[in-house]
Amino acid sequence: MRLLVFLGLLWGSAAAPPGPQWPAPMFGRLVSPGFPGEYANNQERRWTLTAPPGYRLRLYFTHFHLELSYLCEYDYVKLSSGTQELATLCGQESTDTERAPGNDTFYSPASSLDVTFRSDYSNEKPFTGFEAFYAAEDIDECQVAPGQAAPCDHHCHNHLGGFYCSCRRGYVLHENKRTCSALCSGQVFADRSGVLSSPEYPQPYPKLSSCTYGIHLEEGFSIILDFVGSFDVEAHPDTQCSYDSLKIQTDKEEYGPFCGTTLPPRIETKSNAVTIIFVTDESGDHTGWKIYYTSTAQPCPGPVAPPNGHIAPVQAEYVLKDRFAVFCETGYELLRGALPLKSFAAVCQKDGSWDQPMPTCSIVDCGPPDDLPMGRVEYITGPEVTTYRAVIQYHCNEVFYTMTPTDGKYVCEADGFWTSSKGEKSLPVCEPVCGESTRTTGGRIYGGQAAQLGDFPWQVLLLGQTTAAGALLQDSWIVTAAHAVYAQKEAASSLDIRLGTLKRLSAHYTQAWAEAIFIHEGYTHGAGFDNDIALIKLKNRVAMNSNILPICLPGEEAESFMRTDDIGTASGWGLTQRGFLARNLMFVDIPIVDHQKCTAAYEKLAFPGARVTENMLCAGLEGGGKDSCRGESGGALVFLDNETQKWFVGGIVSWGSINCGEANQYGVYTKVINYIPWIKNIISNF
Repeated sequence: MRLLVFLGLLWGSAAAPPGPQWPAPMFGRLVSPGFPGEYANNQERRWTLTAPPGYRLRLYFTHFHLELSYLCEYDYVKLSSGTQELATLCGQESTDTERAPGNDTFYSPASSLDVTFRSDYSNEKPFTGFEAFYAAEDIDECQVAPGQAAPCDHHCHNHLGGFYCSCRRGYVLHENKRTCSALCSGQVFADRSGVLSSPEYPQPYPKLSSCTYGIHLEEGFSIILDFVGSFDVEAHPDTQCSYDSLKIQTDKEEYGPFCGTTLPPRIETKSNAVTIIFVTDESGDHTGWKIYYTSTAQPCPGPVAPPNGHIAPVQAEYVLKDRFAVFCETGYELLRGALPLKSFAAVCQKDGSWDQPMPTCSIVDCGPPDDLPMGRVEYITGPEVTTYRAVIQYHCNEVFYTMTPTDGKYVCEADGFWTSSKGEKSLPVCEPVCGESTRTTGGRIYGGQAAQLGDFPWQVLLLGQTTAAGALLQDSWIVTAAHAVYAQKEAASSLDIRLGTLKRLSAHYTQAWAEAIFIHEGYTHGAGFDNDIALIKLKNRVAMNSNILPICLPGEEAESFMRTDDIGTASGWGLTQRGFLARNLMFVDIPIVDHQKCTAAYEKLAFPGARVTENMLCAGLEGGGKDSCRGESGGALVFLDNETQKWFVGGIVSWGSINCGEANQYGVYTKVINYIPWIKNIISNF
């Protein structure tokens, strides 16, 4: 047992051992003289028991038999500690006026206990005295009896021989080791209004504390202090606030000190910086104070929103650092002079003026719409009206162009862009109408007849190292045979391209120049005619008219119009029946020949490189007389789509027998439908 370390048992006195051995409990036994026998008359014995600081003494009796007398005047045992008498004991059992120890345990209030035994001059009966045991034990200073002051302000921690105190967060232990002083200095308030109070308000404020609060606003503000709620600061009855005090300081003046229970008046500091000092002493139980502070400054003129705009926030008064923003109605934009603003906010300055002038809200102007290539624009709302909600209508040049992908109607929106009904901001596209011709069918080239203007508006004359032909696609591409332009592929700009003419040698035509030539990657020059197809990109778009229009590419249903014996039309300036290049554009209607029949016909001839593949189609008469011929290489073999009544390119003049129009020998054409993905890829990427 921790408490049962024997240090000494002294008759008459028990003293603490030297300091370095403490804390160490003590214990012992006390008996009356002669115990367990009778004690003699006229005896007096005193024991002084001591324990280390922070300990007390506990004493109880195991035997007690003394003479009983009124108020224990004859024989007795007296317990005392210093000047405090704890008990006077006699008899064997307690009466109304006398006390015997019985089973009671006695405690010294401090670290010493005096035990005195006395017997008088005579005993009528034999009395055996007493036996008592004592021990030192730790005092729990943290246990406080009702009505007693706690040893610590916040937390009390008991240990053997003593105790120590600690504080809650936000407090520090005072040098007296018992009081918790508030850490209440250095707090600065920077908002334009707020609340501050004494620590723990409205509970009692801490003792032995020195609190300093600051309110620091920007120059131009004036701080106003209002005391609210209760005010209770300990006051001295004779001198002004010598116990606890509250002071208010500015750079020019000091207010206070304040104490007592009367609420101080409003303080208009006329300063943007205030220091509040609150000092408390070691006594008292007062609830403190609470301050609500506000600020004021020289007001700025109330802002007036511009026409078609509004202000936020709306306030009764604007003072230093207050700000407002201006927002325009939909379709209007912020302007400072002629300069557009993304946003606007003004700030009230300390001299009562705004830091920038009010902007205007001007109606959004989308500006003149962009010109539409191959088209025109019509102002619907009014002549040259280009402001918010104005409407324009784009039109393509009639007959020769069609508009995609919108209906051409655009509205000036709030973002300043002309926008279509589909939300598109890009211009519509005027695409040339393809496959239009003034003829439907009929006629002959080798064994053919002369064409009229408008019959084959897609026809292109290519003059380079040889004479060849091609067909216009859209307004800036030409499809032709690879072998016809292979020699020009590295010198595309030298290729002479003519459109819109019937006569090969005419001076009346539309000139075009090539920007690039794209030979199909599967074509091998001089090793047959498989993949004999090429595209020419023009430097400039060609304007459409009745004599210049593109041919259509074959659609999904094209092969239904290109079956065996279906009629296609070839046109060009190739050799005539007399063996000369035609002066005028000639054309011929020729039927499609069965692919196997055509293949077999050329296999019999065993022409070098003359192999008919699945990328080719054949056309001509078994008896001869109708054919395309030299000079027409690259020209289009076109077919009429009976559903749309538009012409499309089904084949490209590629090769055939040396003798054009010879019986059992057919013209061989590149099958365009096999190259649609390649054509579209080239056009979309270049």
